Amino acid sequence: MNEDIKTNERILKRIQNELAPLKKEAAEACKLWASGNNKFLIADEKLQHRQENGLTTDYKDKNGVVINKTVEKLWLVKKGWKQESIELTQRRDVAREAMRKKEEEIRTQEKLLSELLHTHKIQLEQTDTMVDKVFMLNDGVVASLENMDKYLASDVFPHLHEKATQKMIENSTFTKKVVIMTNSINIMDVAKVEEAKREIDAFFTRINPTKEVTPEDDTISMLADLLKELLVVKIKVKAGPNLSKFLGMELNEEKFPELRKAQRLLASATNYVRSGKYVRLYIREHKDDVWQAARQS
Repeated sequence: MNEDIKTNERILKRIQNELAPLKKEAAEACKLWASGNNKFLIADEKLQHRQENGLTTDYKDKNGVVINKTVEKLWLVKKGWKQESIELTQRRDVAREAMRKKEEEIRTQEKLLSELLHTHKIQLEQTDTMVDKVFMLNDGVVASLENMDKYLASDVFPHLHEKATQKMIENSTFTKKVVIMTNSINIMDVAKVEEAKREIDAFFTRINPTKEVTPEDDTISMLADLLKELLVVKIKVKAGPNLSKFLGMELNEEKFPELRKAQRLLASATNYVRSGKYVRLYIREHKDDVWQAARQS
């Protein structure tokens, strides 16, 4: 739209500039006509004056020889004015007609530009209204979220036990449910993890030094598979289900001394830290229906 407006403004300016020389041409024709007509009237008046005073109004003798230069000039002015007047009048009329057409063209272009500006103004107003509404709605959302965060912190989250990771709260009709949940991260003591890895490596070396014999004991075979998943190159130990499973295994101290020591090291190296709380909302029509997740911002 801005480009259309600029284009039409340039067109209007060009047309307006084209009108100026036409006005100048018409004014010049009028000025020359007025000057010529004034000379004609003066010449006519002087000739009449000469005639009234018995002075000759002839400027040639019977042989055609000029005998009076002054009278000759008066007659040349008077006789030449008719044709000159016609030519100047035509020149003026042509210029005026061109001016009329150019002015009509200007009015048309001004109307088009006015319509474009009006449309552009409406679009700007609509855009401003839209932007203002978005900001207004956003302010409402932000305020609502802030109020919700304050309410959750003061009235909802306290229901979750300090060491718990989740708690469900249902309404009296069992159709709405709030689930308080936590985010947690595992912080590992690198030195202890590396020592535990050395113990685990020592265990594998002891039971299978050549790495070619498959352990026949089912427990050792299961441990081998589990610990291979637990160990990750460059990461040392992967915190997750396998780590929990490994730490929860009851291993014989005499049979698996390296693994028992690795268990103690990893257990003391792992620190679970709660990083935040949040809620999930669920809803259903009747208490026997399946819970459906409610929309949340």
